[in-house]
Amino acid sequence: MKLTATMTSLAGVLLAGVVGTAQAAVVDFQDVPSGSCYYAGTTVQSQGFTFAGNPVDSSMYICDPGVIQSNTSAALINANERSILTMTESGGAAFSLTSFFAGGRTENFAPSLPVSLYSVATSIDILGNLVGGGTVFTSVTLDRRAPYDWDQFFLPSSFTNLSSVVFTAIGRGSTPEFLIDDIVVNRIPEPASLALLGVALAGLGLARRRRLT
Repeated sequence: MKLTATMTSLAGVLLAGVVGTAQAAVVDFQDVPSGSCYYAGTTVQSQGFTFAGNPVDSSMYICDPGVIQSNTSAALINANERSILTMTESGGAAFSLTSFFAGGRTENFAPSLPVSLYSVATSIDILGNLVGGGTVFTSVTLDRRAPYDWDQFFLPSSFTNLSSVVFTAIGRGSTPEFLIDDIVVNRIPEPASLALLGVALAGLGLARRRRLT
C-alpha cells in the first residue's frame, strides 16, 4: 500500500513536470526595454529564447506600437539591412513553433504610409532546423500595400522538435524589414525526463500487479 502510494505520488510529480514543460509560452518581448525603436544590441533574449540578427548588420530594436508598424505591443525588428532573425531556446532545448504576429516596416512614425528608406517586405521565409538533422520550411505572405496589416500567422504541424528557426524577409529590393511579436512556442520535454516518467509508471504498474497477486 505504501509503495503504491509512493509510486503514484512520484508519477504524478513527474507527469506534472513534463506536462508543465510542454505548455505553450508566448515570447512577447515585454521583458525587454522598449521605446521609439529602442536599440537592444546585436542579440535579444526574451522569455527564455535568444534572437540573433543578420550577420551583415545584426542591430536589434524593440519598437513600441505605432512607430514603424501598427503592432499592438512592443515588437522586435532586425533593422538597417534585410531582416533575418535566428531564434533558439536559450538553454538549448528543443521546441515547437505554433504562430506569431508580424508586419512589414512602414514609414517612421507613420504606420499608414509606405516605407521609403528601405525595401517593402512582401513575405517571410521560415526555415526550421530539426534536432538531429533535417529542415522544415514554409513562407508567409505579408500585406504589401500601405498601411501594411499587422497579422497573425500559423505554422504547419511539422514545425516541432526544432533546434532553431530562421525568419528571413523577402521583398522588392535588398533591404526588406519586418517586425515580429507574440511568438507562440512549446518547449519539448527532454528525453531524460520522459524516460524517468516511464520508469515511474512502470514501477507503479508492477506494484499494482504484485498487490493483486
